Amino acid sequence: MTFDELFDKIQSGKIDKHEAMKHFSLQWMETASNYILDVNRGMRTNIPEIIYGEYKSLQQTIELTEKILSNQPRVIISRSPFNDSISDYFESKHSVLKGDKVITLGELPEKNGCVLVVSAGSADHPIAEECELVLKSLGVKPLMFEDRGIAHPTRVIEAVKSGMENDASAVIVIAGMEGALAPFVASLVPLPVIGVPTSVGYGFRANEAALTSMIASCAPNLTVVNIDGGLRAAVVSALIAKNRIKK
Repeated sequence: MTFDELFDKIQSGKIDKHEAMKHFSLQWMETASNYILDVNRGMRTNIPEIIYGEYKSLQQTIELTEKILSNQPRVIISRSPFNDSISDYFESKHSVLKGDKVITLGELPEKNGCVLVVSAGSADHPIAEECELVLKSLGVKPLMFEDRGIAHPTRVIEAVKSGMENDASAVIVIAGMEGALAPFVASLVPLPVIGVPTSVGYGFRANEAALTSMIASCAPNLTVVNIDGGLRAAVVSALIAKNRIKK
């Protein structure tokens, strides 16, 4: 449970003082065989536990997931090669939100805030989907516009206009090639923009070109995560949205 969720439950009277104290306790560590789990991380950081699954076996991932779900309402698993098997194992016990690069198990939080997500091309879809599912898992509404590269700028204008109309708190821009979409969008909005360069492109240093271009941008409201770093962009933008001061 994140801090926001605990506060909402206390405020609404769904849990009493004794139960709240249990969540605030310093007993943060749980052991699952040879693994140490920081089960109360969400209380400190307002971000639910995220398992990096790329190099974990299916059995390791299942064991860690079961231990976390015994204490917490949800867990996010990132970059596991076993998403289908994980889904099959847990779908009878927990709600499942599954994509190519991320899977969330457990109860989703109520949505609070909105983030605009714009991707340049269809090749960027896996990272755009990762951003979408992580935002949903963190309780923020993703406003999705895919295939909006600057080869046809009017497609970008439509996305930006919708983001402003829906009171987006931040923008995630996902682009490969030369990454030009990110500074272009940043020049159009009075919002923090998070650029996600993708490993999409042709020829010499193709996988690095978008990163280099975005980092070198003169747009002062644009910051950049690592190549294919959709999860990190989603987490940061979600925190921006959830901590935004309502006037």
